[in-house]
Amino acid sequence: MGDPAPGIPELALPAGGSEPPVPDVEAIVAELQAEVERKRAAGAYPASLLDRLRTEFHPDEGLEPPEVSVLIQSSRHLRSDRPVVGSAIVFAKRVVRRLLAWYVAPIAEDQTRFNLAILRELRALEQRVARLEQPAAGTRDDPEKETGPRART
Repeated sequence: MGDPAPGIPELALPAGGSEPPVPDVEAIVAELQAEVERKRAAGAYPASLLDRLRTEFHPDEGLEPPEVSVLIQSSRHLRSDRPVVGSAIVFAKRVVRRLLAWYVAPIAEDQTRFNLAILRELRALEQRVARLEQPAAGTRDDPEKETGPRART
């Protein structure tokens, strides 16, 4: 082979083997944490960033149900707040929208169909998980309720 590219260290392979060494993940994490602490102590991070990092993460907080985002529209209301040229801008956007409608509308329809299919599958999976998580009635160790081929002996 050739020399490695400049700035890229060459990996040392164990003698007689072809597998690269396994990285020590705990050492890498400890090194990164120490570097972050050094930078934090030196004031390298803005206070606003540190405040945001201290807040708890709630991914579902404030989210709308997925049904709200299923339907995709190929056009939206056009407006402009510019006092003099606003109406000309809106007119130009309408012209461009009409010229592209033949291309954009089918894509929006396809995406809506896909979203609906995914949502149906998601809801079906939610129902299935809910059924599986419910304790099954009569599954306790009750030999009198046993059914099937083994019960008919």
